[in-house]
Amino acid sequence: MRILIVLLALFTALPAIASERQPLPPSGDVRLPLAEYEKLLNQIAAKPRGAPADYALGRADVSVLVRDQDGRKSAEVEIALSAEIFEDQWTLVPLLPSGAALREATVDGQEVQLIVGPDGLSWATDRAGTAALRLIYSVDAERYPSGQVLPLPLPRAAASDFTLRFPEAGVDLSVVPSADLATTEENGGTLVTASLPATSLVVVSWRSGVARPYAVSRASYSGELRDAAIAWRGRFEVEVFAGGLVTLPVLPGGVTLSDIKVDGEAATVLEQEGAFATPIQGRGAHVVEVAFEVPVAVAGGPPHVAFRIPRVPVSRFELSLPGHKEVTVSPLADVVTERREETTLATGFLPLSEWVRFTWSEAIPEDLRAQLSANASLYHTILAEEGVMHVQGVVVYEITRGEAQQLALEIPADAQVNRITAPTGGLTDWVVGESDEAGRKTITLFLDRPIAGEFLLDISYEKLLGVGASEGQTILVPLLIARDVHRQRGMVALLSGADLTLVPEQAEALSEVGENQLPAFIRERIARTVAHTFKYIEPDPTLVVAAVAPERKQGRFDAQIDTLVSLGDVIMKGVASVEIDVKSGTLLDLALRAPADVNILSVAGPSLRTHEVRDGENGQVVALEFTREMEGRFRLDIAYERIMVQEAAETPVPTVSVPAAEVEHGRIAVEALTAVEVRATTVEGLSSLEIKDLPQQLVLKTTNPILLAYRYANARPPIRLALTITRHQEIEVQVAAIERADYRSLVTRDGLAVTTARLQVRNSRRQFLRLALPPGSEVWSAFVDGKPEKPAHAAEGEEVLIKMITAAEGFPVEIVYATPIQSVNGIGSLSSRLPRPDMVVTESRWEVYLPAGPRYHSLDTTMDPVLRGAWVNPREAIAKVADGYHAQMGQPLRISVPSQGIRFAFEKLYANQSPEAAEFSIRYLSAETNSLGLAASVLGTVLLWLGLAALVSRRVRVPRSLAVLSVVLGVSILIGVLGVLGTDPLLAAALSLIIAALLVVWSALARLRAWRRARHA
Repeated sequence: MRILIVLLALFTALPAIASERQPLPPSGDVRLPLAEYEKLLNQIAAKPRGAPADYALGRADVSVLVRDQDGRKSAEVEIALSAEIFEDQWTLVPLLPSGAALREATVDGQEVQLIVGPDGLSWATDRAGTAALRLIYSVDAERYPSGQVLPLPLPRAAASDFTLRFPEAGVDLSVVPSADLATTEENGGTLVTASLPATSLVVVSWRSGVARPYAVSRASYSGELRDAAIAWRGRFEVEVFAGGLVTLPVLPGGVTLSDIKVDGEAATVLEQEGAFATPIQGRGAHVVEVAFEVPVAVAGGPPHVAFRIPRVPVSRFELSLPGHKEVTVSPLADVVTERREETTLATGFLPLSEWVRFTWSEAIPEDLRAQLSANASLYHTILAEEGVMHVQGVVVYEITRGEAQQLALEIPADAQVNRITAPTGGLTDWVVGESDEAGRKTITLFLDRPIAGEFLLDISYEKLLGVGASEGQTILVPLLIARDVHRQRGMVALLSGADLTLVPEQAEALSEVGENQLPAFIRERIARTVAHTFKYIEPDPTLVVAAVAPERKQGRFDAQIDTLVSLGDVIMKGVASVEIDVKSGTLLDLALRAPADVNILSVAGPSLRTHEVRDGENGQVVALEFTREMEGRFRLDIAYERIMVQEAAETPVPTVSVPAAEVEHGRIAVEALTAVEVRATTVEGLSSLEIKDLPQQLVLKTTNPILLAYRYANARPPIRLALTITRHQEIEVQVAAIERADYRSLVTRDGLAVTTARLQVRNSRRQFLRLALPPGSEVWSAFVDGKPEKPAHAAEGEEVLIKMITAAEGFPVEIVYATPIQSVNGIGSLSSRLPRPDMVVTESRWEVYLPAGPRYHSLDTTMDPVLRGAWVNPREAIAKVADGYHAQMGQPLRISVPSQGIRFAFEKLYANQSPEAAEFSIRYLSAETNSLGLAASVLGTVLLWLGLAALVSRRVRVPRSLAVLSVVLGVSILIGVLGVLGTDPLLAAALSLIIAALLVVWSALARLRAWRRARHA
């Protein structure tokens, strides 16, 4: 009977155990009686408060001594400070970092051991009071390009008095952080004092010496001619940056030094690397004065003096010479001469230089200075084309005396001037006058300054030959003549053009010379062939020429042909790159040979005028014409195609050749654009070639692997290459995929499921993403790569089409849609499924938020559940939605779906590749129905216990049929409650069988007891 009662008690508790309770939101309040609250406050107030800190560090004295050890600086630091401990308990007083090289530590004169604690080297004590601490440690300086740095770790005292002794004087020292920094020099060193704030590190830095210890900013030289030498006095303004002794080189060697002074006092003269130098003491501005003599040189030209000087930014000179002299300075400088009675005073400034040369001569009288003497050299390069003769003239003036600010030239009246320029500048304008009685025009040139020495002009002009004038016509060559010059000479170069060349018919006052007689700067300007060259010295030569067709000679050349053959389904395409190397002569036309059954698609190349394809003896001939004579190396690109015969046993490979080439090399590469198997069956005149040996420009023309490669040289007879092609059926592969799909669905009580789908897509060729949504779904928004997109309905079916972009990298696609479902009321079940994209989805995750309140049980899904019934705070969900709303202000409409309620999560790999749809279903029980179930459970339990009590106890006299009915009714109610609350049907059936078995056993036992009683009676 006890076992039966225990089983019945467990059975009564099964509804509460079997039902899946959802987590409740965290909430609640704590309340205390007032007396207890005041008691806690009194306990807190009665607790004694300790000291605000465990210790305090007073003022410290820091003494640093810097020593120089083998060129590096090392410092010994001594610190004396006081520390106060406030309580009698173990206290750690941090003093220095763990890396400090400590040599000695004492407390009140007694050596102590420091502890390596979390804050570095610390002193440990358990006694309250004041103690005097003394620390000694060493630190090495760190060297940098601009100087040295000495980091000094210090105890963090309230304040510190800092003293540093440095072994050198005249250095720039800085202490950071510090206040009241003072630097004095004593005993050849430097003493630094300062006050330090509360800090644990002080950085001392100093310069190892400035890059330039001094600078000479200005110099002035004053010289006077004395017999055979010039006596000079020089004055230099010097700024010394360092504080020590500086050696200043004053004058280079080669002069006779007579005196040197520094700041008005006689100074020591030193010899340093072949120059005179003097020491200067002290930082700041100094004046150095020197006196020296330089001998006058008279050999090889006018009198002059030359000597080396220091490179000074500003140098002024003043030279006094007897008589009237013209003074020049080299390097070129502006010289101002002033005549004082029988003396000439020349002054000016010198450019930045290491040497100077003064030259003087007797002054030229003013009446002679105005006379101009000039020579002219005239060079003509002449080229004839149909209807016009082009002349490029170069005039070189050499002004030997005086200056010119205006020049004049003569030109025949039938010549038209196009352009006049001066390469060195100085030409302001030019004017062509009217023709005179002799049939010549004057060209007047205006200069922007008086010129002397050499001056060059470029003159471009032409002569029209008349309508129809071309080959065989005699032409008088228009030549330039320089006016107002002492002597002139000239040269004429007749050039050979593409269509015409000039042949001399009559030459008066000219003599024919070789092309090498032309000056180098003229030959560099000529790009064409020089047919004839003339030289003249008379002022008015005559040259008559005839225009004839040039004698053409076919150039000799080699050819390198690189061919790429691409095999398609029906067409074989070829791209040949023909590189022509012209070894001699020129090419105006070229002929290529191609097979007869190919179609020439295009021919491209430099200066290509036309190309013509015509039939030849051994195939087709591609005739090329150029717009100019081709020289050197150039490249031609030819594209062609051939339709392949499907049933042919062999497919010949078409190639291009150059019959006129002396040497022809070639390389052939074969690729397949489709799924075909290629095998070479006929190979004549070819040798195999490694793929890596193909030229780079040939490999870059394709993205497919090269299957075969060959090379050949001097294909006589022509090469032959035939292939056997086996075609295979291609297999479609995925051209687009979804790497990850994240779905989030919010289910409302009113029967609406709003889903946000975020897909990470990679697409190479697909135009649309087809998405099969659940029935009745409505798309609210769609975004592709962050930009809004308008979806469309497929013409066939109910799929939604979303336009895709092509991108090698993944891009996001976001879709928000709503699906109507049944409302959540009472007892029922919810079900939903994911959309089915037409792309492969690698990873799928689905988060579902169900309404809070009902109890959910009996979850059934085709995916892998990873989270069951987690409650999401509505406030956090609202905050996330608000953040998303503010982030998209000013952007296209993007709908944000809140995340709140009871959260379920599912995951699956390749969810859309399964024959079953990715879906779930779950049963629910609302709060009201839950209360009814609890009441029914209590009623069933009461009926069960009453019926059992009536059957078992003899004192309760109830009809047996009524007792059995009560038990059966109670069991039925409990089994129904279990089924409603989500208990598994098998479990409910098992429980009902157990109860039925118990009733049978109990009935049998009751009958057995009754039989026994009857037997005893």
